[in-house]
Amino acid sequence: MPLRNENGMGLVLAILIVVALFVLGSALAFVTRTDVNISGHQTLYVEAVYVAEAGVEEAMERLALRDPTMVTVNGGTINAAIRDSAMPPDPNWVARIFLCAPGSQPTAAVSQVHTVTVQGDAAWLEYSSASDTLEALTIQHKWRDRDGDGLRDANEVVLYDSGSLPPENFSKGAPVEVITSLGRSAAAEREIRVEATRLPLNINVRAAVLCDLGVDVRGNVTVCGHNHAIDTPIYTGLPDCNSYDHPHGGTCIEAGCLTGVMTTGDPVLSNGSTDLGGYPSPTDTLSTNAFYTLAQTLGLSQEEVDEILGEADFDDVEQVEPQEGITYVDNAAGGDAVWNTGGGSGLLYVSGDFRTTGNFYWRGLIYIEGDLVMHGTVWVLGAIVVKGVTHYADFSAGTPTVLYSSDALDYYLRQHMKFVKIGWKETSGL
Repeated sequence: MPLRNENGMGLVLAILIVVALFVLGSALAFVTRTDVNISGHQTLYVEAVYVAEAGVEEAMERLALRDPTMVTVNGGTINAAIRDSAMPPDPNWVARIFLCAPGSQPTAAVSQVHTVTVQGDAAWLEYSSASDTLEALTIQHKWRDRDGDGLRDANEVVLYDSGSLPPENFSKGAPVEVITSLGRSAAAEREIRVEATRLPLNINVRAAVLCDLGVDVRGNVTVCGHNHAIDTPIYTGLPDCNSYDHPHGGTCIEAGCLTGVMTTGDPVLSNGSTDLGGYPSPTDTLSTNAFYTLAQTLGLSQEEVDEILGEADFDDVEQVEPQEGITYVDNAAGGDAVWNTGGGSGLLYVSGDFRTTGNFYWRGLIYIEGDLVMHGTVWVLGAIVVKGVTHYADFSAGTPTVLYSSDALDYYLRQHMKFVKIGWKETSGL
């Protein structure tokens, strides 16, 4: 039987191998190109999220600014601070930040704030719009329709208080702010929604006046540990302050009243004209009473307190009138911090000695590491804590009045704390 002619089989086989290699190479190229495209889209996606996060950071920084904080940006001067100053919070309050020059933002409706970014226009990160309210960087109070009527009522704004269980409630704490930011990177869009609130405090105040040494209240001095309302008029004293006791209603115990003057064992010096009140007693001088550091008083860590003091609004007394915010006077090396007249609200912390001589008022907390001399017409709504070094806290000259108020402490301290995130989620994107 004759053999078959196999001439040309090698060429066919070579062609088949080349074709197979071409197909394999094309497939690998396609896969590689697809991976590159996916990687590129993933990069744009991540960049868009980062841009959205940058928008959240601008919103949080501006919410924490002292009002007003004037800045010049993109050819105009604006108040960079953003806040709802209503008490209680306005449930319909909305703030929007636009990517445009000052004065070019859309007109805001009632209960709304329209402002512009503090970014320089040379390289705007795209986390808002120039005019579209639906795509603008937005801040609003968290809200729950408790009665089902679809209307935003004042008692439906969600508050956050770390001392409550659960911490989200409707009666105590700082409002929870919902920040919505739409970030863009080329064709990619990512929207994130962050819930933020003021740095949670767990305020531990034991008396209207707490001193590690004794207290001299001989003279025309008023100290009342009953819990007073935040709207108690300035320079109100006993007995008129009784009209503002128990801001939450109920009995003295239910209203959270405290001792008027407390020490850790040293006496309280008083006489017939001294007017002291409080629950369960006007004074308490037991040696077992604990004295709290500033960190313990605020319910924070020492690291958190150091950060707050490091970013204080004021480093001296009488810098502005009124002085509202965090005031940190570092005079531990010596010398009195003297406040002659005026006042303010928030936290007044002095690392050394502090003295008043004229008309002085404060709403919030005064914490003195050194010696305290309060002479003149003094009025404090909140609480005073004095460590003391060489002598008793001296209220003996003038007409000092100290009224305890849990609401004043809570509000005037919280509103000057930074904002922290308590929730984060991605809501949409392309």
